[in-house]
Amino acid sequence: MHPCPYCGSDEVSVEETEIGGYVAACPCCGMAGPEAPYATIAVRRWNVLCSKMCRNCKYHLLMVVKDLRRQLHELESGNDDVELGRVDDA
Repeated sequence: MHPCPYCGSDEVSVEETEIGGYVAACPCCGMAGPEAPYATIAVRRWNVLCSKMCRNCKYHLLMVVKDLRRQLHELESGNDDVELGRVDDA
C-alpha cells in the first residue's frame, strides 16, 4: 500500500466503516480513500488515488521549481526587481 500522499506516513491501514464497507485511511492526518465493499478493493482504490495525486503534485512541484530557477537567474543577472519569496501558481 502506498504511503499517505498528504503527510507521508507509512501507517496507512484498512478500516471497516460503520455501514460494513472498507477504506484505507491514514491515522496521522485523517486522509481516507474511497469506500469499497472489500478490503482488497479499498487498498486498490487507495493506491490509484495516491498515484493520481502524486502525478498532479509532481507536475505542480516542477512548475514551482521552474519559477524559482527563473527568479534565481534574474537575480544573478542583476535584475533587482524580482519579488523574492513569491512563486507564481502553475
